[in-house]
Amino acid sequence: GCRDDLISISQRRDFAALVDDDEHSIRDGLFRDAVREQTEIEIYVPLRSAISKYLVYAHFNEDVEIKYKMQALADKPQSYFRIPKEHRSRSDWQSVSNILREGVGRSTLPCVKLRAVVDAAKEISSLDSEERTAFPESTFFDGAPALPAERRALGADDFLPIFIYCFVRAGIERPSALCALLGTMCDPAKMSGETGYYLASFNSAYMYVHELDLTQADNDLSVIFDA
Repeated sequence: GCRDDLISISQRRDFAALVDDDEHSIRDGLFRDAVREQTEIEIYVPLRSAISKYLVYAHFNEDVEIKYKMQALADKPQSYFRIPKEHRSRSDWQSVSNILREGVGRSTLPCVKLRAVVDAAKEISSLDSEERTAFPESTFFDGAPALPAERRALGADDFLPIFIYCFVRAGIERPSALCALLGTMCDPAKMSGETGYYLASFNSAYMYVHELDLTQADNDLSVIFDA
């Protein structure tokens, strides 16, 4: 019933970027996001306490186990997570971990949490490019720079170890219950796109840690990456 109003709003100067959106895909995506966020405010928020209680109880054992593992891994260096030398961060990927901790772990609405998952994933590429540009002739070996380094673009195989590292350092509370919530609340239309891809990466990071046998991973995570 409010579609005409939304179209009118999208035609304001503030949304000049939509002028070239001939197929209206960007505009319609914004409309979907706006409607979904308002729906979550009106429906999910009043039910949040009951939903959270159910998820916490349903995933209690898994979350107790993974909390212990995340604490055991929290101080491990980047090399432990098999992050390639040329892509180790001088900042320990702190900005990525902060997005996961604050945006995913502490936001109220599921749609905001999902946007933060995407933001965190994109921050990995952005930070890697920024640090490689600032220090083009060096890499960072867990506390000390080393020369020289082969320049190589960040690939999919490089991304997941970094994401797991950031997931661990974010220290998100009750990640098992959180994964269940995000998987249920994600817009089905987005599951085959960017949001779905990075949500799958988030779930993979959770599963890698959840299934890790710490007694077999004294030196690094080769036990899961080489399996």
